[in-house]
Amino acid sequence: MKGGADRLAGAARYADFRAAVFANATLREPPLPRDPAGPMPEIEMQARWFAGEFGRKFLGANGEPVEIVQFGHWNHAAGPDFTECAVRIGDRRHTGAIEVDRDAANWESHGHGANPAFDDVVLHVFFAKSPPATGPGAAEETRFFTRDSRHRAVAQVALDPAALAGGGEARPFGWIPEARLGRCATPLREFSGEALDSLLTAAAQFRLLEKNARLRAIADAHSEDQALFQALAEALGFRHNRFAMAALAQRLPMKRLRREEPDTREALLFGAAGFIDHEHYAAAEPEARRYLKELWDRWWRLRDAHEPDAERRLHWRVAGARPVNHPQRRVAALAALANHWRAFRAAMPSPADGGDWPKTVRRLLTGLEHPYWSTHYTLRSAPSAKPMALVGKDRVLDILGNVLFPLAVAADPAQWERFKALPGAVSNEKLRRATLRLFGENDPRAAECVKAYYRQQALLQIYRDFCLEDFSECAECPFPGQLLQWNGER
Repeated sequence: MKGGADRLAGAARYADFRAAVFANATLREPPLPRDPAGPMPEIEMQARWFAGEFGRKFLGANGEPVEIVQFGHWNHAAGPDFTECAVRIGDRRHTGAIEVDRDAANWESHGHGANPAFDDVVLHVFFAKSPPATGPGAAEETRFFTRDSRHRAVAQVALDPAALAGGGEARPFGWIPEARLGRCATPLREFSGEALDSLLTAAAQFRLLEKNARLRAIADAHSEDQALFQALAEALGFRHNRFAMAALAQRLPMKRLRREEPDTREALLFGAAGFIDHEHYAAAEPEARRYLKELWDRWWRLRDAHEPDAERRLHWRVAGARPVNHPQRRVAALAALANHWRAFRAAMPSPADGGDWPKTVRRLLTGLEHPYWSTHYTLRSAPSAKPMALVGKDRVLDILGNVLFPLAVAADPAQWERFKALPGAVSNEKLRRATLRLFGENDPRAAECVKAYYRQQALLQIYRDFCLEDFSECAECPFPGQLLQWNGER
């Protein structure tokens, strides 16, 4: 049996390899300027900020140190994005609100500067600064100053998208290359099975530890319970509603939900998600109306404190999702999980766990039931012919691979062998692009690589690190040349 450090040695090797690729990259003309905030919806930016993924220590616009002592709470009503925050600016601690915008100029264009409701803001956070001035004698950059209705300056922090903890899935911003055979396919053909597996193992281990770093950043900003709850919400939300689910988990954190009875937790989640309204009730079937009435009877008492303002409502994407994955069913699954939180935490692995904890987690998640949602697709649908799982096998695999194993392997490297045993997930567009780029259409190793979950994760990591960072149509990418060195070190 290998020691703990040896089991994850590939992660460090991959990190060194990754750094060497970028260090040896040839200089090239930069791509056309891109707006880093463009592809990221504001709700995603705010959710990532609140989760602590950008960190909590920054350099302010005037060069002063800025530290987030307390991230506060999502504001459901009109006004600043986050309230009851604590921020240390220089050597002084300030309490108040934080506003998070895409662009610094949004402060004025949205009328915040003249609105007394924003006078409590102690920090203005944004991605993009105002565009450079043009014309003769113009300065290189126009500085935007944030001031409230009393003409007091508000401290500013400009976020760097590349600083996301664990890399996240927000990179890159902009162009995604087509899935054609890359130059890296040529040196990869020379890899033995052992050499290829060493590369994929290293990339998968690196990805696991990156995911763990992100979870640890959220836990540092809030708590371990909240980090886990948010990560589970994201996993239940799939790709289209991932950040809407994350924001819902942030607005109703586990600490708040645990103070309520199970039925009230469910009503809070559905109400804050925006699903308890007259529109849904009017279009519902009789059984759905009875269920909505039960939710309303609990929701109306808490509505004033938790119903988001019209501008802060969560936006759910339904197009392209299978009926069984409708966001209303995902919220129902999150509520069921919140109502079984103690049992779920008890099933989590510990460093000394010798039992089959993945089997226990699978059994708990696939066994979740609900008197309404086990037989309904939406709040408007008629009952289905037969019961449906609240959390299907694919979602369980995603929760294990993307949430629980990153925590387990970081705490106990021996869990890596269990992670390697996970079967491959259903393929998706990003994974297909990665296999086509690295292996082409007819290489039998491509089919073998997607049979195991850890290899799928490795391909996604390599694709993100190199293919999505190349803007030369593969011509100037340093990754293929560096692969020769990896193979030679075997």
